[in-house]
Amino acid sequence: MSTHDRTWWHKQWRHLRLWRRFFAQAVVRETHFRAHFLTTLLVGLVQLGLGIVPTLLLFGFTSEVGGWSRAEVIALVGVFQIVTGLMATFVAPNLNRMTTYLTEGELDGVLLRPVSSQFYLTLRWINVAELTNVASGVAVLVIGLVQADLAPGAGQVVQAVVLVGSGLVLLTAVWSAMSFLAFWLQSVNPIGFVFLSLMEAGRYPLVFFPVAVRTFLTFAFPVAFATTFPVRALAGDLGWGTVAVGVGFAVVAMLLVRLLWRRGLLTYSSASS
Repeated sequence: MSTHDRTWWHKQWRHLRLWRRFFAQAVVRETHFRAHFLTTLLVGLVQLGLGIVPTLLLFGFTSEVGGWSRAEVIALVGVFQIVTGLMATFVAPNLNRMTTYLTEGELDGVLLRPVSSQFYLTLRWINVAELTNVASGVAVLVIGLVQADLAPGAGQVVQAVVLVGSGLVLLTAVWSAMSFLAFWLQSVNPIGFVFLSLMEAGRYPLVFFPVAVRTFLTFAFPVAFATTFPVRALAGDLGWGTVAVGVGFAVVAMLLVRLLWRRGLLTYSSASS
């Protein structure tokens, strides 16, 4: 292994150890605010219930829509809850702060740290309470799979997990790119609301939408890779080709966001100077 390779792996290991500290600090903070934890749990359960109601109403008149049964759509709602819970835990607390970092001079201190500034700003804050939504999503997913009489094999589970991971990376890249526009726009606070509004489309199967919207939700705002495709994988309807495409898109998205971040830093002038 070359010196360059050893240096690269050392940096990645340092970032991993730093992230573990972030997580430990988040757990400690959460133990001091138990009311917040319970409130988040209650709100998550209410949102989950409201998300299932439209499905129950729709399938009260038919047994199948676009090749999807009620049980499969319930499983999809579970995956959507998992994805949104993970985004709310690890991504939203950071990207919602982007305007503050840039307009109040907080980025200055981050740039002085011996760690990737993009890594720090994207993963520094963690909302542990939102993991309750991930747990409830897993429960709904299992219920949906049982009702649909689906018993995915190990390969199908791996496909679904990789697709969810790729979808999370893609969605984080999109939100990051939108947030990094703060380098030029100064304020991007409304972007979070726009992103979360678009995310709601992931609650429903891709085939429920017109062709133009399907294309948008697959390639421009790729929520399909995080929700619809994983459920199709669990049902045995997807091959490894789709998984490879998702991973490839995720890698390209990370590289593009990295380039956008570096370009933004070139235009940054300290807010505290």
